[in-house]
Amino acid sequence: MSLKIVNGWLQGVKQVISPFYNDRPSDKPISLLVIHNISLPPNQFGGPYVEQLFTGQLDPNEHPYFADIYQIQVSSHLFIRRDGEIIQFVAFDKRAWHAGISAFEGQENCNDFSIGIELEGCDSEKFTEVQYQQLAKVTLLLQQTYPLNNITGHSDIAPERKTDPGPYFDWQYYRHLLANKMQANLIKDQLERIEQALKKIDLWQALPPSQDAFLSQQPFALDTMKSYEWLQWIFIPRIRAIIDANSAIPPFALHPYFEEALKESENNIDHLLDLIKQLDELTQSK
Repeated sequence: MSLKIVNGWLQGVKQVISPFYNDRPSDKPISLLVIHNISLPPNQFGGPYVEQLFTGQLDPNEHPYFADIYQIQVSSHLFIRRDGEIIQFVAFDKRAWHAGISAFEGQENCNDFSIGIELEGCDSEKFTEVQYQQLAKVTLLLQQTYPLNNITGHSDIAPERKTDPGPYFDWQYYRHLLANKMQANLIKDQLERIEQALKKIDLWQALPPSQDAFLSQQPFALDTMKSYEWLQWIFIPRIRAIIDANSAIPPFALHPYFEEALKESENNIDHLLDLIKQLDELTQSK
């Protein structure tokens, strides 16, 4: 699912508006992402209780634990459930009440300049793979939209009060996913540039080669396709499918082949070759 932000709201996800927010100070740009965990009742997953807490509708009679918290006014911008469902409670440009008494790098009141994301979880259990995938995807989008330059846990900004996201949150894996998704986004953009370059020099085809052409066992389908046909009909779709599947993109080196294959071309292929070389470098940069 492709995500985008419109007027501070993540499109294509469930939106439940919380009353617990206010305006940010005008002199505090959004520069920090804070990751939390939450489960209600503690260490139990599923159910409507987190939504009810963040909207002031928690019933104290539903569970003994709720009697102490049902009147708390608290919210986060996003909540990511164990199955990957994303729920937004507060627009990103508004000040959600997730951090409480807190400080980061000498700045107090982290709510003023941060976005808060709650993961459905606890301090004694691993998070799910789909939660990491969703968190990484949202993080990259937020970094592209706001001047976020730091990511931290709730326990880092309120160490005497909070322990979340807890010892089972895998920071190394999360940052690895961020790096992979960032690379994948750059490669997707580069593939789009290559497609546009092929169209500009009339090498992008409206109709595919024959079905037999796809049966070639030769590298680059040398015996059945021209180089630019292989690029359009085999290579670009294959890399896009790998990206969509969240799989690792292998390093490759296409430029030497295309430099040789297109050297007799009557088209101006210099820009196309530059783009292919840049694509190679993107896959070899890790």
